[in-house]
Amino acid sequence: MDLINLNSFLKFGYFLKYQSSIKLDFSGLNKSRYSGLTENEIIETGSNLFKKIISEYFVPGKKHVVPLSGGLDSRGLLAALLEFTSAENISTYTFGTPGAYDFEIGNTIAKNTGTKHFAMPLNEHEYSLNEEIALSQRTDSQTFLFHHPPLNILDNHFSGHVIWSGYIGDWIAGSYLRTNPADNILDAKKGIIEKETFSRNIRLTNVSDDEFNNLFELHNSINPDLLSYEEQIEAQNKLIKNTVPNILFGGFNYITPYINAEWINFLMNLDNKFRHDEYIFKKILYRLSPRLFSMPTKTNLGLPLNSSANRLLIRRIIRKAKNIFNSRIFTLFPDKGINYIYFADAIRNRSDINKLIHSSVMDLSERNIVDWIDIKSIWNKHISKNKNYSEALILLASLEIHLKAGKVV
Repeated sequence: MDLINLNSFLKFGYFLKYQSSIKLDFSGLNKSRYSGLTENEIIETGSNLFKKIISEYFVPGKKHVVPLSGGLDSRGLLAALLEFTSAENISTYTFGTPGAYDFEIGNTIAKNTGTKHFAMPLNEHEYSLNEEIALSQRTDSQTFLFHHPPLNILDNHFSGHVIWSGYIGDWIAGSYLRTNPADNILDAKKGIIEKETFSRNIRLTNVSDDEFNNLFELHNSINPDLLSYEEQIEAQNKLIKNTVPNILFGGFNYITPYINAEWINFLMNLDNKFRHDEYIFKKILYRLSPRLFSMPTKTNLGLPLNSSANRLLIRRIIRKAKNIFNSRIFTLFPDKGINYIYFADAIRNRSDINKLIHSSVMDLSERNIVDWIDIKSIWNKHISKNKNYSEALILLASLEIHLKAGKVV
């Protein structure tokens, strides 16, 4: 058993030792490339380039699917596809919790564009061991489970279709760009280890955080003035070892335009002032389809892209106040930004999830491969509402399901 790799799953929700079929190419970075363009010229260049990239991937006569959320990436793909085909030739789907931005806004966009749409409310979906094992196998038993759309519905409706994925479009556009990035690799790794810890309320690992430093891949280091150390580490680790298997799981034909080399080189060669908070990406999308992006977005906390800065500031203040209030007394107001079911309550109150999580973590306890974790105590404290250990229980149950699916750790 590889103890450090096992601990990486318990720390981050995915195994750090993993080889993905997808690689991200940043060899074309050159920050001076667009330095002479005005903002309007950059927007025009980006809009034309994006449509060109979509046209190169688009094949008439194929069955096209866009998974719609409340964010920007999927809507951008839909807006561009509508340049080449009509809405009745596009299928869309949205999954999540009714009331959440992703679920409600995704459904609204589909209704307003007239696509053939499938809504999958997770509060009506019954979780089963067989489905989670199937998901484990189709995600290389690599990452945490329970956060996926219903697999049987996807298989029934979209087998043989082309799925247009917004994979890391927001990251390329700068949504996670740090204002003050680390000036050395070690500090960058420390920051990422803290930020990416999956289970916040209880420590599950039996090794120090420093043990993970050598597991983070960082090959052919790029000048941090072109790509910060944090971005380099994320690109070679989380984005391909966690995000890829989590959203590009097996059994489907995916198109991922946002990692097209031309698009990467365009957005990431811009001055970082254009990437902070996806600034120029939002401008490009609005230029591409003012109608679609005058509708609410999750990115703007339920407001359209053309909303005033003051309206957005008020929304952010209200959300922060709600989060502070909720953190003190569990949750009175569900966070609209979280699309998945509220697992803290579901583990206690939903019979399907309660039985599945309980049987999985107890089976894991019997294996004695994580014998430093008192699994029974974690379960009992969560069920009695003494603690919120839902993240830990999801992670431990996922590990057991991976083992049932044949994962060797």
